[in-house]
Amino acid sequence: MNARILLVDDDRLLREVIGDFLRSRGHEVDIASNRAEAVEFLQQGKYRLALIDHDSRQRGGIKLMREIRQADPQVFCLIMTGYSSLKTVAAAMEEGATDYILKPFQLEELTNLLGKYL
Repeated sequence: MNARILLVDDDRLLREVIGDFLRSRGHEVDIASNRAEAVEFLQQGKYRLALIDHDSRQRGGIKLMREIRQADPQVFCLIMTGYSSLKTVAAAMEEGATDYILKPFQLEELTNLLGKYL
């Protein structure tokens, strides 16, 4: 099933690789490099899934996830994090994340995770 996905990460190369990969699978993907850009996209329409960088420095990913879930509780929010501590993952899940994936990851891992929600 093809879906509309919002991808948010400050790493340009990661955004491009994941965005191209998701598009090659038939998904419509909007890409934002930060929370402000993501909010602009959110004002333009609905998403089935948001793939969000955790951004531990400013908790921007968690803030954005809260905003997305508040606007539309049906959106699956998947957190990407490079911080493998259980504390980080647990905090994201407590805040409402649907699931998470640890960076770096293989695209096959992402495919398997998305398969659970799309």
